[in-house]
Amino acid sequence: MLYVSTVGSVFRVNPEDGAVAHLGPDGTSTEALAVSGNAIVAAITPDYGLPMRGPLRPKGHKGAMRSTDAGQTWQPAGGALAGQQVTALAAVPLGGQAGDGAPATFVAGVDPAALFFSRDGGESWQESGSLRGLPGYDRWSYPLPPHTPHVMVIVPDPARSNVLYAGIEVGGIVRSDDGGATWRVIGEQRGSAVHPDIHGLAICRAKPDVIYAATPQGVYCSEDAGAHWQQRIDGLEPLYCRPIVVHPDEPDVAVVVATHGASGFFGIPAERTGGAVFRTENGGKTWHEAMQGLPHAIAPTPSMAADPAVPGRFYLPLFSGEVYVTDDAGASWRQLASGLPPILRAVAV
Repeated sequence: MLYVSTVGSVFRVNPEDGAVAHLGPDGTSTEALAVSGNAIVAAITPDYGLPMRGPLRPKGHKGAMRSTDAGQTWQPAGGALAGQQVTALAAVPLGGQAGDGAPATFVAGVDPAALFFSRDGGESWQESGSLRGLPGYDRWSYPLPPHTPHVMVIVPDPARSNVLYAGIEVGGIVRSDDGGATWRVIGEQRGSAVHPDIHGLAICRAKPDVIYAATPQGVYCSEDAGAHWQQRIDGLEPLYCRPIVVHPDEPDVAVVVATHGASGFFGIPAERTGGAVFRTENGGKTWHEAMQGLPHAIAPTPSMAADPAVPGRFYLPLFSGEVYVTDDAGASWRQLASGLPPILRAVAV
């Protein structure tokens, strides 16, 4: 099932027939999203103080909402997360997953950059493994007001349950090997460093040492779990990349969306963004446009989602309120749903 967060709350989209269900919370613009079983956590749309957010008219509140009954009812997320500016969410297998009798474990990233964990379905939260003590934290900075860095993306290692990665905008990549108790910065090796402005991360399930990072300067690839990186941009134009997915069984196959700068993600008309989908079949060494079945001009959202149950099925939601799907790892696309409010994030479960 596909869940999307929009400027008009959260919706569920059936991947088989495109049927759309409105879940709520009503009247709330939501962004970062995580789902595990019947538990859903949705961040209230962040307010970074950016004028480019204006066209979407989000409500610049803080915190997150949670549901434990598949979206029928919603309550504010409490504990240490209350009042935080939530910028990233993920459901992770630490301590079990929904469906095996254990409560869902959620991780939230915030602005200024920090990470919080909930092991009771989002009811209570505690900061875990402070990022503020990491070397170089004082140099992390977002280029526009309010200049504070934030956690942009959280990705669990698909093979090692206690390993987590988080991408910082702008600060690089941090990794935990103990379920979030402690963190360390990775990918800073001289001559093989990753770009520090991390927009997206994707890890191959079959070969989890293969990681792709989407940045403003194209895609960076690592084949050793993030220790060393290479910029791989041959055929990738424009370079400003945000959402990225990798085939779960084929580490050389990945799909990314690129556009001409940040304006393409904040309400600028599609024909002015230069937004396009690109695909690689050789681990990023070369890229080619993969627009078959997509509109000529797309207004991309900073999100794509890979279906965990159907290898090669990826979802591409657009700011314009449509959802496209591919069943051949991006070689061709078809429209799955339309008529939604502007879509900000998506997650497939």
